[in-house]
Amino acid sequence: MSDNDAYDAGVSRPLLTGQGPEGLLAADRHSTREDFAEFYRRFTPTLVGFLMWQGAPTRLAADLAQETMIKAFQGWGQIRSPRSWTRKVASRELVRHVSRVEEDPVEQVPETTGLMRRCPAELAEWESRHELEELLGGLPPRQRQVLAWSVSGYSPSEIAEELGIEPAAVRANLMKARRAVALRMRAREEGA
Repeated sequence: MSDNDAYDAGVSRPLLTGQGPEGLLAADRHSTREDFAEFYRRFTPTLVGFLMWQGAPTRLAADLAQETMIKAFQGWGQIRSPRSWTRKVASRELVRHVSRVEEDPVEQVPETTGLMRRCPAELAEWESRHELEELLGGLPPRQRQVLAWSVSGYSPSEIAEELGIEPAAVRANLMKARRAVALRMRAREEGA
């Protein structure tokens, strides 16, 4: 669990057992919607990046994040750890999507993000994110997945619990992923 996540710690919002937003009083419903709206604004970009680290193209990551947030809103009163819950649901949706989609015949479709309209700080963040995506690009899906969870602040035992795999498998995949990324970074530096 991420240290800076008050939502996951359950501190900022009590669990409303057995009631969805439609079963609440008007004042509680308003508070619940405000709480979700704040979570949505703050966490959606993080969730999109999390999916992109796992190999999802930008548009697919945004779509899956949006679908996940709709599901989160529908069950908002029952979700104890929203960040973990949304990461888990979005990861599963990405796996489902990848397993049912056939290979695209187009070699590479350029991303149309309007880079010229961005401020320098946004451009630097965009460049570093794409550099990371390029480094992660050749990793096997499970290695990318556990590395994305690790970069998001989760320990190997927490990742294992969230993904339903053994902690030893998580540690092994993390070690292999880190080694591969380090080799790519070293090769890139030597080639520059």
